[in-house]
Amino acid sequence: MRVSASPRWMMAPVFIGALGWAFESTLPPIHPVLTTEEGQQVAFDRFTWQSRELAKKLDVSEPWPGGEAMRGALKRYGLAEGAPPEAIPVPARITSDIYLVGQDHVSNLTYMIDCGPEGVAIIDPTYESEFERTLANVEKCGRSRKEIHWVVNTHCHVDHAMADKKFRDLGAKIAVHEADAAAIEKGTRVTAYFLVQEDTGKVASFPHCPIDLRLSDGEELRLGNKVFEVIHTPGHTPGSACFLLRSDGKNVLFSGDTVLYDGRLGWQGNPYADNRQYLFSLQKLNNFTLNAAKVQWDLLLPGHGAIAMDKAYLDVQKDLDLVGLLLADGREIPSVPFSLPEYRKHMFGRPAAKLQ
Repeated sequence: MRVSASPRWMMAPVFIGALGWAFESTLPPIHPVLTTEEGQQVAFDRFTWQSRELAKKLDVSEPWPGGEAMRGALKRYGLAEGAPPEAIPVPARITSDIYLVGQDHVSNLTYMIDCGPEGVAIIDPTYESEFERTLANVEKCGRSRKEIHWVVNTHCHVDHAMADKKFRDLGAKIAVHEADAAAIEKGTRVTAYFLVQEDTGKVASFPHCPIDLRLSDGEELRLGNKVFEVIHTPGHTPGSACFLLRSDGKNVLFSGDTVLYDGRLGWQGNPYADNRQYLFSLQKLNNFTLNAAKVQWDLLLPGHGAIAMDKAYLDVQKDLDLVGLLLADGREIPSVPFSLPEYRKHMFGRPAAKLQ
């Protein structure tokens, strides 16, 4: 029987929509996800998993290994084989509307949020070198590069914001807390103090980028059908910010370098970090309330390392406790905790994390 032109035309959007659904449904969920001895589900990168598991096995009387000694220790305890990939595979689906779209070539994590028909948002697009890979991963998630309408930075550091200009040239609006805006627009010592040219005082090779949305603490950032709560968390940089988003009924914390998984901390070794502010910011997150109700953090989506798929409040508390301890003792704040005596004593003898 012959089908008229009108029904065929009406069927076209349905067919295209079905293709889109089928494409998105084949995108793998984030992996590998392991269940830790604390009952927390975590998507691990290799470095975090190996370091954490080694702390469980290496007697605390032995020095923490480095270089060739580290490779030997990992082999001795069976941690060299069967380890997770060096980076969490991308692209991957985290929730129904949050995707991991980078990076597998550098240590940063870049996220895409599906904001409905109005477009998508990118969190922390990192270096210029990752621009095309990020675009390709967005398209693998079923969205067009032309649909990238917003880029949100957790802070101004070069490894989080260098690709902003490329995305703005593509048509995206750039959002960052107002205290870090100048560092992206001008390229200052806060952006990347180690790249500053002493004769000019400017950062070499950083593409200056106008900021379209200067954010403030407590602001509701509305991007398409999504609403982000802006939480100013200075200390790593003056304008570091975290973002709360509700997704699949869970409280998601986009934490940048303010909170990382299992005691990893922001790099405080630069002269523009403020450790006292950092402590206050962690206290703020630990006690954060919205509409007079205390927020229990579920998912932790940080700027580096492993991703906590549940019980993210554990990581906020761990970072708070560790920074408080180190400051009280007058000690430096390391970006990784694995060699610290307190961490090793806490971890030694614990059971291994298991594949979910």
